[in-house]
Amino acid sequence: MRQTHTTVDVGKHKYILASHHRNKQNNNKSLWTITPAEEVESFKLMYTNNWIIEKNKGWSIHRVGYTNGVLGLSPQNEDVQIAKFVDSSNNLQWHGYPVDYRKSRHDRPESGILKNWVDQGIIKRTDMSKILRGKGCTI
Repeated sequence: MRQTHTTVDVGKHKYILASHHRNKQNNNKSLWTITPAEEVESFKLMYTNNWIIEKNKGWSIHRVGYTNGVLGLSPQNEDVQIAKFVDSSNNLQWHGYPVDYRKSRHDRPESGILKNWVDQGIIKRTDMSKILRGKGCTI
């Protein structure tokens, strides 16, 4: 399958919807299970709330009303609820993908972002602790 990308303007940033995170035949990539519009909304949530570190890495979730929903599948075909967004070239062009924070510490949101989620009532303090330790939880 040929990889195609769609770019969406989000303020001064561009968000790239990468097709390889929607291709079920690509076994080594996580997959979005939410719609492209919901993927963009997750990016906007990260951007609006400044859930960003080092100006080029951020994390977000998929909010469904006042609850958190599953947004994708890990390469091991497990539901995941956290997405990571990166601006690899520091050129205001971001892309994102679902992450399994249990498999890599690089995919764990940093503590300041998690604390903000706790303060906003998005996750529980006990979930923050589990995520920081790479332990499973449903947020």
